[in-house]
Amino acid sequence: MAEHGPHSAPHESGSRFLLGIDVGQTAVKAVLHDERLLPVAVARRASPVDRPVARHAERSQDALWAAVADAVSEVLATSGVDPTLVAAVGITGHGDGLHLVTAAGAPVGPAITAMDSRAHVEAAELAADPDRLRVVLERSGQLPTPGAAGNLLRWLLRHDPERVEQADAMLFCKDVVRLRLTGEISTDYSDACASFLDVGTATWSAEVLDAYGLPAGLLRLLPPINPSGTIVGRVLPEAAAVTGLVAGTPVVSGLHDVQASSIGMGALVPGRLALVAGSFSTNGVTTTQPDVDPRWQSRLSITPDLRIAMSTSATASPSFDWTLRLLGVTDATGRDALIAEAAALPPEEPVPLVLPFQSDSPLGAEASATLAGVRDWHTRAHVLRGALEGIVLMHRWHTRALGERFRWDEPIVLGGGLARSPLYVQLVANALRAPVTVVDSEEAGALGAAIVAGVATGLLPSVEQAQHDVVRHAAAVLPTDASAAYWAGVGTAFDELVEAIGPWWRRRAEESSPDGPASERDDRAGVER
Repeated sequence: MAEHGPHSAPHESGSRFLLGIDVGQTAVKAVLHDERLLPVAVARRASPVDRPVARHAERSQDALWAAVADAVSEVLATSGVDPTLVAAVGITGHGDGLHLVTAAGAPVGPAITAMDSRAHVEAAELAADPDRLRVVLERSGQLPTPGAAGNLLRWLLRHDPERVEQADAMLFCKDVVRLRLTGEISTDYSDACASFLDVGTATWSAEVLDAYGLPAGLLRLLPPINPSGTIVGRVLPEAAAVTGLVAGTPVVSGLHDVQASSIGMGALVPGRLALVAGSFSTNGVTTTQPDVDPRWQSRLSITPDLRIAMSTSATASPSFDWTLRLLGVTDATGRDALIAEAAALPPEEPVPLVLPFQSDSPLGAEASATLAGVRDWHTRAHVLRGALEGIVLMHRWHTRALGERFRWDEPIVLGGGLARSPLYVQLVANALRAPVTVVDSEEAGALGAAIVAGVATGLLPSVEQAQHDVVRHAAAVLPTDASAAYWAGVGTAFDELVEAIGPWWRRRAEESSPDGPASERDDRAGVER
């Protein structure tokens, strides 16, 4: 549903507007901003995801474009803004995954999202070869997940080689949207470095492609690369017809959603740490340092000289939502009531210890979720607070790794859906023993995309200045003195539980068939259990 922004007001004649589109794993958002970068109207659509068999998470590229076009059409209609006054369009989207298209821009099969883990065997094979893995890490700046383009291409070559043969280009999520708007096939640095980019030279690397075990001929799939703020095309008449935009409206290259959210949170500044608790637990420090490590991704940003070192895992909303379902909570009213019950517990009262690995774990594919220390006096509120603490402990895990190489200023900036909960914000401050501030924007990604578009068209002086002038943060939440001993104990217990249960995880994996457990063998054979 579209909605007018909280700052809606009459605009002067001649005002210009910036459209930011944010395409996430679960939602598509279109936000129209005025010249002051205040939201005029917002429209949202569900981001389609199909799960035909276990481990698969894919979507129709046509369905994704339809969701984006609907959101853009609605936000323009409800804003009352003349579309001729839209100065430019900025796009951001989730990274990784695989989107194959022909030279004419037609989709080649469904898009595979970053949440897909069908290529877990290919990822394990790469992980078992330290020499190849070292090349991927040192050249591309990160270790790939099963949802990375390199592993997914290897999976397709084994299971659906015709699909790879039919494709002429490999794109990322935001690139597909820009392709539909402009007909232009390309990507930007912030997404390209998730695959075969040499982050040292900011160019595609045949060496990285080879390290994945992929044939050199697949270099043909790698599209041109532009800085995020480059105007690379203009809205086509056919796109204008379904979105309400005016044909010829400039569209910029766009950027990965972590980069866009960092801009929208005022954190794309060297020495700033931003945490996002959304579909992923994303923990990134903006830097010019080129340091790489298996525990984080060194991703190029809007220009190759700027990076975000980010340590991530799908241990935030997936774990929280699973816990709500387990506890029988099915709507927002029940969710908010249960969070209020959890917040009413004494802050240092022991609760169950949760390892939030229902969907993913940075500790390895064999790691699974764990609920420990449960007693018969524990209520649903205790379990929910334990789940929230488990998610917070992953912020601690990720930032502890980053802290070995990087330094950042305080306060830490926090965003994402869970950041709307005062309880969660306080838990993060207590766990990290640092002040935490929440950005005053529910759509930081769309704002970041709009800022980049505004700079590209000359409406804004620079990304740095826009962050300083526009982004507002709530008052910093400080860690409580009383929580220090509690969180020291919880952190130690988390580390001890991970160490103790690790052999059990590994044994379970070793006891499975060499080709994987029965359910996984059936997945690869296309059998739905």
